Amino acid sequence: MKIRIRRLLVPVFWLLAVACLIELPLGQTMIFGEDVILWDTLFRAVAASPVLIHFYREDAVFRGKERWGWKEAALWAAAGFGLSLLGTLAVQVLSRAGLQADMSMVEENLLSGPLWLELTVLLAASPFLEEIFFRGILFQRLKELMSVKAAAVVSALVFGLYHGTLTQGIYGFFMGLALVWAMERTQTVKAPVVVHMAANLAGLLAAAVNLP
Repeated sequence: MKIRIRRLLVPVFWLLAVACLIELPLGQTMIFGEDVILWDTLFRAVAASPVLIHFYREDAVFRGKERWGWKEAALWAAAGFGLSLLGTLAVQVLSRAGLQADMSMVEENLLSGPLWLELTVLLAASPFLEEIFFRGILFQRLKELMSVKAAAVVSALVFGLYHGTLTQGIYGFFMGLALVWAMERTQTVKAPVVVHMAANLAGLLAAAVNLP
């Protein structure tokens, strides 16, 4: 049991350590201006990913046979795109003024940088970093301590809290469950990465359509 708990905590502490080492210097400079959140995410992905990849490969023995190909990639991309559009529609229909302001803050932080930086972070760095940690490592190692369903719920809750705002937290929880399902169905982190990338692409396109 102690070994299983340690296997769970080590990648968590690693990601937290990288976040602190990146964010503390960024907080002391104005070089990156209003794009600091995008740069922070990019730097964290570059710094943390090599060790996270090592952890993910280390756990290969515990995963089932990988089910992945071009057909699966296309299907999961379509699923991610559709889920994101449904989530956006649900927010627009059901949200109140407070949640709308919350969503505006998120979009202002993430969708105000240069286009190349937004695309790099939202379509590559962020999906890869979040999926290899939350689905590729955290969910997989939680399954060593609890049932698959419990691990799915816990990892989705942590994923929702990670987003830091009410609207994104609710969206993140339900999307987290979908991403766990993708991981379980294919036994590879490639599936949730593709779903995440497609969902972010749909969000970018939806935001672009709403621009004046």
